[in-house]
Amino acid sequence: MKITLDRCFPILLGILLASSGLAAQGPISGFPTPKGEVAISPGYSVDKYKKYFGEGGTIEDREVTTTSYSLFVEAGLNEQTSLVATLPYLRTNDRPGSLQDASLWIKYMNLDRRERVGNQRVFTAIGLSFPVGNYETTGIAALGQRATVFQGRLVYQYQFDSGFFLHAQSGIDFQFAPESRSSWPVLLRTGYGTKYVYVEGWVEFITALESGTAVQTATAGTGSSWRRIGGTVYVPVVKWAGVVLGGAYVLGGEYIGRSTRVNTGVVVKL
Repeated sequence: MKITLDRCFPILLGILLASSGLAAQGPISGFPTPKGEVAISPGYSVDKYKKYFGEGGTIEDREVTTTSYSLFVEAGLNEQTSLVATLPYLRTNDRPGSLQDASLWIKYMNLDRRERVGNQRVFTAIGLSFPVGNYETTGIAALGQRATVFQGRLVYQYQFDSGFFLHAQSGIDFQFAPESRSSWPVLLRTGYGTKYVYVEGWVEFITALESGTAVQTATAGTGSSWRRIGGTVYVPVVKWAGVVLGGAYVLGGEYIGRSTRVNTGVVVKL
């Protein structure tokens, strides 16, 4: 894969998550961020559902629209390490909005090895998400649980010289406040990019590791399980900035809405 991809797309895989309000798998990509470079992406998304998967996947009628404004930042500390931060602002239906849960991550590139037809890379990342807004935590339109969650990820990516890439990541999310819960995330991606366009598709599986009822909120979180698919298109406008359009759909799960999401964002490199 050309160096253009490494420099233009480190944050694209995070934009989807940072702008969705459902950032269970964490905003960690398989692209390195060069030392001294800072990538900033404001994002916007709308997530709607009329059916809700309750206990055991039982479908309930429930109409919720969640609007999200988000900020994603990734800064290269050195050639192997970067700092990642996200901050979302959410609003459900006609209720007042609020800042929700920020996150801070350290991402480290363990392996960057040249192969015959591309580059093989392995990353590890640890992060912490925590509430920054005094938002409502109960009811079907609540913004979340004000949870504090430790997150760990192991990421593998193979970047072919042709522009295609394969990506897989997994790890653990451990919520230790307001109560102890954990979940197992799996994320698979594939896509193609050049200096003119980037296209990707992905599938995500989140599995709650404890039985019992999750807190009833508009958005998903620890205690929820789901299967979701999505895609992204990115087009650079100038050398240092571009625009992205994405979407996602929840196929099924437990304690989550069967939602359709559309998101857009701007990518700026400093």
